[in-house]
Amino acid sequence: MEEKTGTEAHGADANAERAAGEPKRSGKRRRWPIVVGVAAVVVLAAGVGFWTWHEQPSFCSAICHDPMDAYVDGYFDDATLMANAHERADVTCLECHEAKVEEQVAEGLAWVRGDFATDETGRLTVQGVTADKTMCATAGCHEWEDVKAATEDWGSEAGVNPHASHQGEAIDCSNCHGAHGSSYMYCNACHDYAVPDGWESPR
Repeated sequence: MEEKTGTEAHGADANAERAAGEPKRSGKRRRWPIVVGVAAVVVLAAGVGFWTWHEQPSFCSAICHDPMDAYVDGYFDDATLMANAHERADVTCLECHEAKVEEQVAEGLAWVRGDFATDETGRLTVQGVTADKTMCATAGCHEWEDVKAATEDWGSEAGVNPHASHQGEAIDCSNCHGAHGSSYMYCNACHDYAVPDGWESPR
């Protein structure tokens, strides 16, 4: 075993003293920004993923099976429904049903309490959503003038137009058009106009 020369020993002692006098640098100080950054990215990704899922029709039935299953199933699978026509046109639920926070909170509380009733088809018996011109006749959806033009002289009856009736703005689109159920020839409560295939007429 070699003995250290005096110079080497002195240098080693000096180095040891310096090391003993200097505070140790903690790796923790350098790691915390990385940990915070990774956590922020994970939270952001989870939030974006949840919001993207929230925009999909499947979100409704995944959270609230009863009563939303019937609506989502009809949207995807029932070709007789207007909702399914929207699905085939790549129109999602939230393009018609605006996701207002206060409404979603109220709906969530009603679901938790079981404060809703359904019919034999599993659909809600009382619905608060009505579709009117402000919902349906908007840019990129249904152009109102085109809608009126398509139903002029309805049923080959001169001057008859369900979309330009004497009732004017008193009738909402949903008085006749059922997105998730049968559509209804509202005019025939008084008149006897031609009824489209698959529609119901007042008794």
